[in-house]
Amino acid sequence: MLLPFYRIKKDLWIEAYLIGRVDALAKVGLIKSFKTSGVDNGELKPIPYQEIKSIISNDIKWINDTISDLENGLKFRFRDYVLIPVYNPGQYMAKVNLSLMDIVTLRVTRRIYENLLKVMPKEPLGVGWFNVAVENDTVFIDGVYDEALTNTYTNNESLRRALMELLSGNH
Repeated sequence: MLLPFYRIKKDLWIEAYLIGRVDALAKVGLIKSFKTSGVDNGELKPIPYQEIKSIISNDIKWINDTISDLENGLKFRFRDYVLIPVYNPGQYMAKVNLSLMDIVTLRVTRRIYENLLKVMPKEPLGVGWFNVAVENDTVFIDGVYDEALTNTYTNNESLRRALMELLSGNH
């Protein structure tokens, strides 16, 4: 299936159809580096470029709110200090570790999106369509294995669902 991408720098592209159908963390996998320009047209119409900028800005706001919620959940209260010996401290620390990993992931994602918005020109430098295919849970773009998109596809339900609906003709 040919998917539209906006060129935002010489070799930097951002997918322009699925991006409005996936969650904030999945969008990182839709930022690509291509040496070619793809084909000049395809069946799918890209989301307006300014709308993509707005989507990324809204994702940054969501990420900030989520980080704040997670950090507030990690603050110890007096009763936590009193009750830790009663509960399994290892289990509690595992929960804290998961929250910390989520916070780090969100901060890295936020930084990527902030930098992306900084380099995005007022208007895209062009639009190209690239062939995206999935075979045995492996994603290929123009016939080349794409590790980042494959990892996102296998670990993110919103991207997997959006891509499968698209490839099955339910778009």
